[in-house]
Amino acid sequence: MSTTPQSAGKLRGLARLADADGRYRMIAVDQRPPLFAALARARSVSEDHLTWQEVADAKTLLVRELAPHVGAVLLDPVWTHPNALLDLPRSTAMLSTLEGYDFTVVEGERRSAAIRDWSVGKARRAGADAIKVLAWHRPDVSEATAAHQDAFVRAAAEACRAHDVPFVLELLDYPFPGEDASDPAWLAGKPERVLGSLRHYADPSFGVDLFKLELPFDVHRVREVAGGALDGVARDPIWTQEEADALLREVDAISPVPWLLLSAGVGPRAFTYALERAVAAGASGFLAGRAVWLAALDGWPDSDGVAGALQRDSVPLLHQLGAVCEHATPWFAHRRYGGAPVLEHAGPDWSKRYPDVESAS
Repeated sequence: MSTTPQSAGKLRGLARLADADGRYRMIAVDQRPPLFAALARARSVSEDHLTWQEVADAKTLLVRELAPHVGAVLLDPVWTHPNALLDLPRSTAMLSTLEGYDFTVVEGERRSAAIRDWSVGKARRAGADAIKVLAWHRPDVSEATAAHQDAFVRAAAEACRAHDVPFVLELLDYPFPGEDASDPAWLAGKPERVLGSLRHYADPSFGVDLFKLELPFDVHRVREVAGGALDGVARDPIWTQEEADALLREVDAISPVPWLLLSAGVGPRAFTYALERAVAAGASGFLAGRAVWLAALDGWPDSDGVAGALQRDSVPLLHQLGAVCEHATPWFAHRRYGGAPVLEHAGPDWSKRYPDVESAS
């Protein structure tokens, strides 16, 4: 199978993020509002009482305990990167998040922006092996919001191209004001929204190298497990497992590049089940956060207690998820690469033809 030649930095970065078998087993520690809420809840205080140092210490603890058990860690540049860089094992790759968590809301629609004073160039110089961008998206947003989000994504992709670093795009669905994300009617429309967003950003002009995706359905609403098999709570089913699996196969068919499953805040059992289904459909691994470490933060600010919970519960979970990924599609086996990635401009004049930052931008 022929494949489009890819740049050296992109190929090297994609390989760095993966384990030796080409599958992605990664954790995210870039979360901000969910982590703020967890720390405040554990201390029975408002989030306003959390200091920069406390948040940085909690995130560093997560990196210290979990990073040795994964191939890569996603860090933010405000609390984690400057505080936990030296706790990252030499063999563990690093992604850097670009988007700020304080998105702008215009008539109920979310518009993303980069973290203030942060850039792809800075992240690359500071050791990042890849850049992650979260874009809130729905196919039914206004033209103005769609244009804003598209411009944000394209700017990030262009900067990643200029600095020759993989661009990882995360897409998330969200409710408009007045919509209830737990309403069966809203959930029933999730496949159309999630798949529609993926179709949009699958266009090669957006320059995505790796997609980080949510399920196109609510895993708790799949008939075979809706009785409470995953969390003990029974719910009315919306999809059969056959229908859910078909949606995941559609995700794989739409994505022009390897894709990963995100955890979206579900519990460990639910995420393990979801990952099994995603891997069977063609996913190349996972990039998970709260499903792995959120429960351990209940013990904060007892750092020893949190570390103990991470070792007791989170590390075995990571190993379990890693075992699921033994059946995942290696990144280089995705149809974009056909099992044999090709280096762009390879040959005797490669050093001349490989662009520097100035000529690439």
